[in-house]
Amino acid sequence: MPGAGCLDRGRHGGRSHERIASVIPPLAAWGYRRLLADQPLNGEIDTLDDGWKLIGRCLAGLPPEKRQFAWDVIMAIRSDGPELMDAVIAIDPNGLCPAIEPVRFANVADIRRIMASVRWLWEGWIPASRILGLASLEGVGKTRLAMDLNRRVYLGEEWPDKQKMSVPPGTPSLWLCADGQHDEMADMMPSFGLPDEAVIFPALPEDPYGNTSLDDPTTLSMIDAAIVAHKPWALFVDSLTYATSRDLCEQRTIATLKGPLVGLVQRHQLNIILLLHVSKEGQALGKRIKGITRTLLHLECPDPESCPRLRFWVEKSYGKKPPALGVTMGDSGNEYDFDPPARLDTSKESKAPEKLGLAIAFISKELGISDRATVDLVKEWEAKGGTHGTFFNARRKMIADGLVAVDDTRKPQMCHLVSQP
Repeated sequence: MPGAGCLDRGRHGGRSHERIASVIPPLAAWGYRRLLADQPLNGEIDTLDDGWKLIGRCLAGLPPEKRQFAWDVIMAIRSDGPELMDAVIAIDPNGLCPAIEPVRFANVADIRRIMASVRWLWEGWIPASRILGLASLEGVGKTRLAMDLNRRVYLGEEWPDKQKMSVPPGTPSLWLCADGQHDEMADMMPSFGLPDEAVIFPALPEDPYGNTSLDDPTTLSMIDAAIVAHKPWALFVDSLTYATSRDLCEQRTIATLKGPLVGLVQRHQLNIILLLHVSKEGQALGKRIKGITRTLLHLECPDPESCPRLRFWVEKSYGKKPPALGVTMGDSGNEYDFDPPARLDTSKESKAPEKLGLAIAFISKELGISDRATVDLVKEWEAKGGTHGTFFNARRKMIADGLVAVDDTRKPQMCHLVSQP
């Protein structure tokens, strides 16, 4: 604990407390001066912030005759070295130490001070300063939808449901193109009426295709620097499936991905929009990914053969979910309406009892021999001409009937036959 002498808030060697504090914490200056003068301390250095504490511990760990040389070296490599030297030399090493300010911990007022004043960028759809997901089957149009939202932001148009745009015109977006679609975007932007500077990549001009993996610390550093330089309204990760090699089904692994993304959101108060793939049943791939997203949007094509129009809707939200929108893709932008096509019916195949019965018989036979990995069972079933959806409908029914148990704590996921049907 600091000594009882740490009470004086007066002047120190001719320089005022306020003047010293503008350069270095007065307690740090006093402690350094005491160490350089070979005067004892009583734990004061340990109360400093980490950066100042490190210097103090470095000096304290040296013999007194070597401290001045170490101090001179440290000051020589710091840009503020001359100011620090002046502040420290002005301290009387025999004077009383400055008072130690009590530590104040953060409360909700501190959160309000730095959080975004706008709670929604697009009411019901895109919350401000959050991580959200945009999910669809591969090839349905996630990238084109995301680019259309970017077009509306940059050109100052209305949001798709006619709500007023809340982002200043001319605000760019930042894109991490993990799918390698840089060239596709370069072709798309002129037809959307967007200039080249409307999209920024976290890469240097000499290597614009670089930095596409969230597993690489360099990518995260470049994203951070690009946000500071260009102040985008959102970071699009297109797609998360290829932006990380992490297992999106494993809770502990997904936590290592969530930390850096949440850090970016909180430091810069921007949105991160993760473009996600979905299974044939319409669920976002990676069952733990919903834990990262605050809002989850879906884009689907219910019947590509008879109706090319898409359905755009909110699956998960912390606010009231808005009505779904219909989407018609266009060469120069999308058109939206309030009469979307009906939801995709992922249970159609379950209406064919004979197909479901065949799948149940197949699962029962295979699991009757030994426990099997789900991925292997699906491959064998599809090799026999069965469909992905029928297999999972059958497995769901067997689980509900208490006939099959699934161990999803293992990798790959294992299925076990509880009893014969």
